[in-house]
Amino acid sequence: MKLFLRILSYLKKVWPNVILGLFALVIYASFSGISLGIVYPIVDEIFVKQTEEEWKADEASRSSANLSYIFGEADWLLDKGVQAVKHNWKEKDRFDKIKEEVGASLKEFSERNSKSMILKLLLVLAVILFFIRSISMYFQQIIFKQIEEKVIMFIRNDFYEAILKKPIEFFHNQKLGEIISRAVNDVNMIRGLTLNSVTNLIRNLLLVTVYVLMMVAVSARMSMMMLFVVIPISVIVSLISGVLKRRSRKVQQKFADITSILQETIMNIRIVFSFAMGNYERARFLKENKKFYKKSVHMIRAGQLVTPFTEFMSVMITLVIIWYGGLLVLDPQNAMTAGKFSLFLVALLASLHPIKEIARVYSEINKGLAAAERVFEVIDEPVNLKDKDDAKSITAFTESIVFNDMSFKYPTSDIVLRDINLTIKKGEAIAFVGPSGGGKSTMMDLLLRFYDPANGAIRIDNIDMRDYKMDDIRNLMGMVTQEVILFDDTVAHNISYGRLDASKEDIIQAAKAANAHDFIMELEDGYETIIGERGAKLSGGQKQRLAIARAILKNPQILIFDEATSSLDGESEYQVQEAIYRLMKDRTTLIIAHRLSTIRNCSKIIVIDKGIIVEQGSHEELIEQGNLYKKLYNIQFRDFSEDNN
Repeated sequence: MKLFLRILSYLKKVWPNVILGLFALVIYASFSGISLGIVYPIVDEIFVKQTEEEWKADEASRSSANLSYIFGEADWLLDKGVQAVKHNWKEKDRFDKIKEEVGASLKEFSERNSKSMILKLLLVLAVILFFIRSISMYFQQIIFKQIEEKVIMFIRNDFYEAILKKPIEFFHNQKLGEIISRAVNDVNMIRGLTLNSVTNLIRNLLLVTVYVLMMVAVSARMSMMMLFVVIPISVIVSLISGVLKRRSRKVQQKFADITSILQETIMNIRIVFSFAMGNYERARFLKENKKFYKKSVHMIRAGQLVTPFTEFMSVMITLVIIWYGGLLVLDPQNAMTAGKFSLFLVALLASLHPIKEIARVYSEINKGLAAAERVFEVIDEPVNLKDKDDAKSITAFTESIVFNDMSFKYPTSDIVLRDINLTIKKGEAIAFVGPSGGGKSTMMDLLLRFYDPANGAIRIDNIDMRDYKMDDIRNLMGMVTQEVILFDDTVAHNISYGRLDASKEDIIQAAKAANAHDFIMELEDGYETIIGERGAKLSGGQKQRLAIARAILKNPQILIFDEATSSLDGESEYQVQEAIYRLMKDRTTLIIAHRLSTIRNCSKIIVIDKGIIVEQGSHEELIEQGNLYKKLYNIQFRDFSEDNN
């Protein structure tokens, strides 16, 4: 119920449309009942065999009556009804007197008009009533459909905003396909809980209520007979819907699984092709897709059981009522007339479709509840990494970055970094080296505040990073990684991603500084060229230079390079390295690298092994000490150095 009310809470943003739609809904339900009520006078008062004399006397009326006359008579009846209400509204027994006056007016009307004229009047009235009913139905459906789309839009917006607030750890623990499935498929399935479905439920409940009241007015005994069948039907439908909700959640989970496989295969298609793993991936997908099919079939079996079950039971009710009501009409001692029974039967038949719709919508609501649980699980997941209420702003880095007795561990791992003490002064170029898995990249993640230290602190200008606003900290920094992340957009947009207000001239200057301008101009549309998902249309060196151009345009005060040149060939590395040197000028630079050409230009080298700083100093000092750095140098750098001497 909480989930249901939570989704309905989105209606506060569109409440005028809700009121308008509900008004149209009430009009529709009311006129549905009134239009069916015409059956009674037609059957009991009109469809009675006339004598030869009455039929001949009625002939002129049948041929001469026109719409003008009919509307005049209808206006006379309406005026009489209004006057009856006005005259008697203040009386104590107002309803009896209004009924008496309206009855007298109807009697006078029937005496002054032939039966064929009354039939014409009732049929014209039926046309008007059904026209108003249809128009109100159209408008309420359009209004509620628009409201439904808005609610889905609001929920998807909230989901996306929640995703953007999640820490990096969240994305490490969740499959990308799972997140996409919840954002697209599950949010879409919440339609079963939105106002359009709810109003569909309300509309059909109103219709059933109107029809039931009409049936009760005709025969309370026959109406009671229906309850003995309707109540068991409701219980069984409720049980089926509960099963449907559980199976729907399993189907949504399986859909997320196949979405994940599809996403992984497409993103890693080069690896799939190069290792000839197409058959393996095909078999993996087919296996999960078959599981999805089986669970979908189980859900369909439960869902499709509702409609035929309710339809069969409704037909049984109708047959029983026809038998019982027919006996009452034939019984000369019973007051049941053919007109009254016809009205009861028409109301009963008219209620069958709304009853089936109620069962169908109820099933959809249960499927929507299962989807809503998965969506709001993500939205409501606590975000532990966030700004303090009194977080400070920082727009400039002026002194130093200090790691003060800092330790860190992931929730599911042992200590990754232990007792790190390090001071980085403004303007320094610091290199971080060491065996893989030592914690170098984790230090950069902590500096970008993707995580918070488990113990100790990282201070910027003598203030704990956790006291600053996260966006302000990240705006101080620019990062270029080995795996360049680009968007399926233009070259210009990718360069300006960190500074969307940049002019075209600023973008071009940044590209020139990154040695990227020449190759960009050779592209089909220059700076307006769409580069494909993750920059698929560019080489590794070209992507790196775009990333550097992006960093140059952002003009950060602190630069982070994480293995930025390790995967490039010699020519590409030279151009990228040249761009890096330009970018490093007058900036604080932190470099994770194995290439000697990068490291030897740093003022200090930090050697990290197994989460501990084991050495620090200049290249010459560390070589002279002859410890881990020299060993790494001999293994990784010596041949490179000799090749460049």
